[in-house]
Amino acid sequence: MAAAKKKKCLMYKGKPLIKCGNKIYYGNLEDKYILVLDIVETKDMKDVKFSTKVKIQLMDNTGDFGKGQVYRKAERGNLYKAIDIGEWWLQDALQME
Repeated sequence: MAAAKKKKCLMYKGKPLIKCGNKIYYGNLEDKYILVLDIVETKDMKDVKFSTKVKIQLMDNTGDFGKGQVYRKAERGNLYKAIDIGEWWLQDALQME
C-alpha cells in the first residue's frame, strides 16, 4: 500500500498560512503567539478579489485556537501591508518569550 501523502500548506517566511473563510491564521500552532488577519472588505477587479481593509490581531495561542487574548491590533488597506506589520509583531513577540 502506498504511504499517505503529507498535505502541504502555504508558507510565508517559514511559517504556515491557514485560511478559514475571511480569516487567515499565520504562525506555528505550537508557538505561544499567533497572528490573525481578518479580511473585512474586498474589491472585485477583473475576476479577482482584492482586500481593501484587513484587521490584524496578535493573539495568545495557549487556549482555544483563535480565541486568545489580543495583545496588538490594527487595520491596513491591503493584505500585503497587513501581513508585513503583523509578521514583524509576531517575530518580536516570539523573541521576547
